[in-house]
Amino acid sequence: MTGTGAGAMMAAGEVGSHAAALTYIAAMSAAAADTAASLESTIAAMGRRQVGTGAIGHLSAARAEATVMASALAIAHEILTKHTAVGDAYAAAPDAGDKNWMSDDAGGRHRVPEPRKDTMTSAHSPAGEDPERPSLGVPDLLGYANGDTCHGTDRVASMGGPTTVLALMDYGDGGDRWDGGRYVAVGTSPHRWNPVTNAEHVDGGQLTGYAAPHLDPAEAEAAAAHLDELADLAEAGHRPPEPTKWSRAADRLEHLLAGDADLAREKVTVVDNELPVTVRDLLGLLRDKQPAAGPATRRHVATTAMREAGGDAGTLWMDLVDHDGATRVAVTGVEGDEDAAADFWQPYTAQHTPQQARELATKLRTFATSAREAARGALYLGDGDEAGYLDWSVRTSDGGRNLEIRDGTDAVDFDLNPTQMRELHDALTATITADDFADVPGAYWPQENDERYIDWSDFGYERGFSLEAGDGIRTVNLTLTMKQLQAWRDRLATELTDGDTQ
Repeated sequence: MTGTGAGAMMAAGEVGSHAAALTYIAAMSAAAADTAASLESTIAAMGRRQVGTGAIGHLSAARAEATVMASALAIAHEILTKHTAVGDAYAAAPDAGDKNWMSDDAGGRHRVPEPRKDTMTSAHSPAGEDPERPSLGVPDLLGYANGDTCHGTDRVASMGGPTTVLALMDYGDGGDRWDGGRYVAVGTSPHRWNPVTNAEHVDGGQLTGYAAPHLDPAEAEAAAAHLDELADLAEAGHRPPEPTKWSRAADRLEHLLAGDADLAREKVTVVDNELPVTVRDLLGLLRDKQPAAGPATRRHVATTAMREAGGDAGTLWMDLVDHDGATRVAVTGVEGDEDAAADFWQPYTAQHTPQQARELATKLRTFATSAREAARGALYLGDGDEAGYLDWSVRTSDGGRNLEIRDGTDAVDFDLNPTQMRELHDALTATITADDFADVPGAYWPQENDERYIDWSDFGYERGFSLEAGDGIRTVNLTLTMKQLQAWRDRLATELTDGDTQ
């Protein structure tokens, strides 16, 4: 071979060591990145020479695959680099014994037994340390999962434009600034996008920001249903009409009306002159200029839950488009309530085949299920090491749960049997539904043990509920908003209904 890095390339069979694998994968990653960059330049040059969309479409697909390959190889290289420490350790202590000896695995004897998950002993870290959150069953294809705000990433390739990236994001259960929550971030950035920092790495090293739409589980499932519907239409032979200035204007006007129903009744005004037609009338006139030849295909899901929680709003747009003589499912993740048809968002439009759209729908549903699962068994109050939490994810031998409450400095924990879990749920419900908090106890304590208690009776409209919990040795203090108290009750209700505490 000739070219940059050619000397480092070798047949796969020649990779016989860790160092050789690192060299090989680094060279392959660089070659794939060079291929993607070269194809990008070629596509641009051909476009300037008015080469038809047939060839350019296939080159664009090749460029997208090369970009995916380069990224996957780079991630593999990063993982293998972490294994270098193992080789260094072997070199430092060559007579320490083999792997089985060092891992107490010889002959299957002397293995440290794994802790039983049904014991009454808490599996949490010592008081003052964050508990480990369980695996949520989604992959981390892009390598951004950090066990805190991001639990997994995945992507779906496209035939044109960027790939569609999914990230399972967990912002806890709120704090002073907003209410947090668990979301499926859907990004269609044409650049390398980090869902944890929202940073886009643009060619040339420039950093920009992209706040992809964050869908709550129900919104993600709604988007999945739209994708399946559009895939059905595409496979049935539906061809989207060529967009015109009339259809584009009508689409944008419909988008405005979707966010402001009262706008439809207002009169159209030009400068200071009010015309004798309403905005609804204007929309009808625009549609009459190009009557729909088939079913409407434009779909969108607004991130209502994220907006109501106090986060950044966004919109996921889906539609059928004609690309290279075939019907594709276009997906665009925009910031705020902007229209996908705006020039700025055109590079952010992924064009999927019907099969890819169904793959995206399936992954959206998987991530939605995992987002719901992330909210079970615990309530995380804010961000950072000093944030408090309530965690009841550890089962006890009698079918109940171990409840651990941390205030950022100290923690208490005690076991609650299934009956006590339901009594705690009912006590929280009494507070949440009370017309006057002074009329309800605002506390719970197991009757057979007066030393254990949870008291949230101290309420202030500005700060919320001051919760104090004690186990007879220590006490901790937390502050919960009404939404957080209700979230705690609702999650207990879900687990009681599902039969998790029996």
